[in-house]
Amino acid sequence: SLPGKGKSTLIRKLFIGAIAQGQVPIVAGDMKGEYVTLTYLMDGQVITLGHNHGHLNPLGAGALGSAIPVLEKNRDLLVEQGKENLIEETKELVHSRQCTMVTALVELIREGPVSDFEHALISVALRELRTSGRFSFVNPPLVSDLREEILRGSQELYDAVVAHSKEEYDEAITPLSRSLFALLDGPLGDVFAGHTTTHLDLTAPAICIDVSQVARGDKKLKAAVMLTCWSDAYGTMEASHLLADAGIEEQKYFLAILDELWQVLGAGAGMVNRIDELTRLNRSDGTGLLMITHTGRDLESLPNEVDVKIAKGFIERSGMVICGGLPSGELERLSDVLQFTPAER
Repeated sequence: SLPGKGKSTLIRKLFIGAIAQGQVPIVAGDMKGEYVTLTYLMDGQVITLGHNHGHLNPLGAGALGSAIPVLEKNRDLLVEQGKENLIEETKELVHSRQCTMVTALVELIREGPVSDFEHALISVALRELRTSGRFSFVNPPLVSDLREEILRGSQELYDAVVAHSKEEYDEAITPLSRSLFALLDGPLGDVFAGHTTTHLDLTAPAICIDVSQVARGDKKLKAAVMLTCWSDAYGTMEASHLLADAGIEEQKYFLAILDELWQVLGAGAGMVNRIDELTRLNRSDGTGLLMITHTGRDLESLPNEVDVKIAKGFIERSGMVICGGLPSGELERLSDVLQFTPAER
């Protein structure tokens, strides 16, 4: 729907209805503060992010890392259920999420793709930081720790870039080192340079991550914060599902609300792929997903035809599509993914 036609009002009603049904609504990045008051009224948790308003560690992976010691403590129960592989699978899942988030943020900074060997560098360096004993899945490193590990180098890191000397290695890692430093400086550094200030509380009836303090004109920072919020929320929901499947905790049901989708889609090259990855990483069981945007033009304005098709796939995969207050040209634009009757038009 176009702006001002009632999208957020409708979502707030669904928000209240979800709580009434025992679900936990999570607004993963409230750009305008439209859900803050409602969350307070429902005795929910409000987390504020922005300049001098708390940190969000991209390597934190939500509550997923914290689920690992809980699984290890219940190893005997997992063995009885034939799920002893769940611990290692969860560790790999957390590692994959960490790599995905760093890669996504670097692509935002660069406005271009991350090379295959750079992805390998990030992955190898994260594993080395954990095996060193300084960090763990429960105590994750910061982006600054990751950068220092890559700068320090090791034989495995040399192998990742096929470097035969320190000079070759230094030359290969320079672009990635610059991009990681850019994440630690300026407005981005205010948000991403420290450990997560406030973790999501799944005992709350509702959760809202308020990012309205982020400067409206800072397009990259807004997109980076939104993307990281979504990843943090997904990781937390996934941890809850995982522990419920293992019979360790009671099953919870969630409603993930992703507002202002268009701002992240238009933030830079590759962002549509990152959103696609995040939505596919999220386990569908026990989780509803609401994605809100203005018009199909938001999807068609992406850099290339492949990105446009991926974004339109968000509509095609939806179980329900709600349209309202749209011009006639918009109905034509959506006709390849949605069929409208004459009465609906």
